[in-house]
Amino acid sequence: MKNGRDVGREHLATLQAFVQSGNPVPVGRDGNLNLAELSRITGIPKSSFYQNPDVRSLTETLRDARKAESTPKDDRASEVAIVSSSRVRIETRQMQRLERRVNSLEQQNAVLVAENAALRKQLRNLHQQLARQDMMIDTGKRIVTPPEDW
Repeated sequence: MKNGRDVGREHLATLQAFVQSGNPVPVGRDGNLNLAELSRITGIPKSSFYQNPDVRSLTETLRDARKAESTPKDDRASEVAIVSSSRVRIETRQMQRLERRVNSLEQQNAVLVAENAALRKQLRNLHQQLARQDMMIDTGKRIVTPPEDW
């Protein structure tokens, strides 16, 4: 059974294949990208265009490209700058998300290392206690447990 990430990757691959096929992108009356029609054509659920960050990024790129096509030639340079700045923003967001994830994993790792050290100490103490009990059984004499700070 596929998990959500696999399904999301499939939706992204489907959308990329649609874009690379050269089919015209559906446009609404206002000249913007028609997501409902694009969803119907590609078979991708409309919610994926909003919830999947990679699909959303690609649709934003398509929107920007569509705007660049509809603007006059004089405004193209400024539109290209806007498109490149939006890509930089998207990459920055992705980097921030990855940095947060790395930070979270580092914190979890620190907690696990500390817990591991405590469990190793506890295991060593239990082995010593077991050895003392074995000695008491073998010798028949009471062996005093040393104090903690010894």
